[in-house]
Amino acid sequence: MDQTMTKPTSENASPSFISRLGDVMLLNFCFLITCLPVVTIGAAATALYFSIYKRHADHSDTPVADFFRSFKKNLRQGIILTVFLLIYMGGAWFFLYYSLFGINGKGSPGWCLPVAVALVIPTFFIAMFIFPYLARFKNTCPGTIFHSFTFSMMYLGHTVTMWLIVLVSLALMILFPPLVMFVPYICCNLCRKLCEPDFNYAILLQDKRDHPERYPSDTPDKKSEAAEDEDEEDDEEDDDDEESDGEDEYEDSDEDEEYEDDEEDYEEDDESDGNEVET
Repeated sequence: MDQTMTKPTSENASPSFISRLGDVMLLNFCFLITCLPVVTIGAAATALYFSIYKRHADHSDTPVADFFRSFKKNLRQGIILTVFLLIYMGGAWFFLYYSLFGINGKGSPGWCLPVAVALVIPTFFIAMFIFPYLARFKNTCPGTIFHSFTFSMMYLGHTVTMWLIVLVSLALMILFPPLVMFVPYICCNLCRKLCEPDFNYAILLQDKRDHPERYPSDTPDKKSEAAEDEDEEDDEEDDDDEESDGEDEYEDSDEDEEYEDDEEDYEEDDESDGNEVET
């Protein structure tokens, strides 16, 4: 019986382009709605990152449900971290402005500028990793801030790249407001591609510390160490044998030279005897 193969069309392709586009628009809409109270911006960003991560890592078909599940779970910590960043960043940047330009025509003391720069620098390192970290790991607020700062310091190139992505995304949404339905998703997905290799490597290191028996190649056993010691001893013995052979060859060469000298003396004696007979 003849069997014919049907080529997959755009209608039955899973997931189709239309469904992906619909998910993007839905997630962006959910993100914008949950950002309206301002203090929930951190929880909204965490939920958007988590839903995108679940869609790409676990192939989840319920991005909106993932979004609100993460939003509800991380709402308290997200609000605390958002308020902390708003207060700290606002105060640090205002102090930097005062240090540079003063207030009411009065300049600032000389010590203000170095202190202001020292206060602003941590905001650069904390802001990019704090909500992706909150979406992927369970920790306290101080622990989340500390580890976000650590990740930013360890992967400085990724931190700078994410800052550029966020700033360009903000500029696009300000210049072209209709892009607000697409840009947050794209921005968060690009940042996810930078963060996930760093997070996965940290998870791998932690798993190696907690379960070293799963990685036997990284922890050589005593048998292999004993075998290496035996090989080193054998190599040392071979080197000693080679040295002794070299000494024996040297002695043999000395004996050969003495034997040749004796033969020459014997031939000279024969010649002298022959000369005496002739005379």
